[in-house]
Amino acid sequence: MTNLPLILIIVAVAVIIIGYLIFRFIINFYRNPVLEINLTPVEDAKWSDRKKAADLTDWFLRNGFESAGLYECWEMPGVVISGFILPSEQIIGVIYEHPIGGIYVDICLEYTDGGSLTVSNAPIGHTMDHMPQQTKLYYKDATVDELYGYFRDEIRDSDRKTISKEEFASNFEAAYRKEIKWRMDRGGPTSSEVMRIAQEMGEVVDSERLHDTMQEIQDRWVREGKKLGRRKKRAVEAVLPVNFQQPGAFRQAMEQKSSPIPTLNIPALPVYVVLASAIAYWLYYGYQYYKVHFTISLTSMIIFFIIFLVPFIALMWFRGYHRFVRICPVLKRVADLRPGAFLFISGTSPALFYAREQWIGKVHFQEGGEHQDAFTRVDAVTRHSSGLVLISRKDLLTKIIGWSDKDAVQLPEGDFSRRFTVSGTDSEFAGRLISSGFPEAVMVLEEFGKPSVEIERNTVAVHVDKDLSSPRKESSLIRFLELAETIIETVTKAHSNYENTGRD
Repeated sequence: MTNLPLILIIVAVAVIIIGYLIFRFIINFYRNPVLEINLTPVEDAKWSDRKKAADLTDWFLRNGFESAGLYECWEMPGVVISGFILPSEQIIGVIYEHPIGGIYVDICLEYTDGGSLTVSNAPIGHTMDHMPQQTKLYYKDATVDELYGYFRDEIRDSDRKTISKEEFASNFEAAYRKEIKWRMDRGGPTSSEVMRIAQEMGEVVDSERLHDTMQEIQDRWVREGKKLGRRKKRAVEAVLPVNFQQPGAFRQAMEQKSSPIPTLNIPALPVYVVLASAIAYWLYYGYQYYKVHFTISLTSMIIFFIIFLVPFIALMWFRGYHRFVRICPVLKRVADLRPGAFLFISGTSPALFYAREQWIGKVHFQEGGEHQDAFTRVDAVTRHSSGLVLISRKDLLTKIIGWSDKDAVQLPEGDFSRRFTVSGTDSEFAGRLISSGFPEAVMVLEEFGKPSVEIERNTVAVHVDKDLSSPRKESSLIRFLELAETIIETVTKAHSNYENTGRD
């Protein structure tokens, strides 16, 4: 009993410190607003309390909800989102993991008239203003059963927006953007919101401190809003994720960020003639000027090269743009023919992606030049993984000196072993590939250039030393992709069998 006052003091101090930290976190969030989010599908998440997350997941599944995916958000480190949809009633369930709020649940639905209903047991957020027509009710200590009961009591008789589980991520991102836009249109958080947060956390904020804080916050929101506008104008980078993602969600997320197919509304030939003529005339003018004046000042040379660079850069830019315009219809036709393939436009730059059941991938092209070789390559990220295996075409050097590397894999005598070398750290997996139809597909690739296949854990790269991005090479590109897909499918099947055998 004598330690009770000390315990109470410690608890009180802890509560004050935690409240202050939460208050600072929220204020810092306001000062550095996340104006746009992108949900990234993940296979597993680092829940702080896996049992609690599993119990909540089980509750949704037992009550007729379907899983809409597990996601992380790189703009908000530490945030995990697990989505659920009740298809029969268009009700959305969300399990959150938040660095400050911990694990909590939202249950919501959207009406076709723009309104929505959300019931949550989140420990934070109830002091903030909410958008018109958006009903948000907070029950911090409620169980999911209690939340669901409160939710049922508040549903109004109106038409509901239809949302499939495949649309969960895009709908979530759109709802976040809509709310942030509303807050930005108001100029950011209001002083009354900040005051309520401070009072909730036991913070004392005088009028002078409040004024300074609000000025800083609102200035930051204005600056971030301008940055967001500039970011939206930039091209979205067409990058293949490092880890495997659910194909449907991956494709949907990419297609939503894709730009329109670029077009060229003027004939290309006259543009090339005009720019090339301008460059030729300027070089001729410079030559004549040099003959007349003989000695040229540094200033004159700088001016000459600056003017020369203008049409030259314009010519190079137009050539690249024209190439993109010409290849886009080709890639679109190819994508329509290849299962799981789709066209993605990053600004004006096209890219061909794959979203298949066991792998996602991207097609790369390189024109080649003085210091770089031309190539066409398909990079894939697979659901399963193995060790390192490299398959490459034997060149003259390896034929002369032989292959004596300790990581070389011994192959059965035949055409494949005479023409290709296999090395790596996983000879067992390599043996499984060689015993399948894999070698035949690799040998056929020789018609396109020097082929190679690189397998490392969950990635596969099928490479040939030839640029197939020209419209004239459409049939060759289709043929290459057929072979590359066969190779990747063979690898993914071997991956799966290899892991299953390993577990057994």
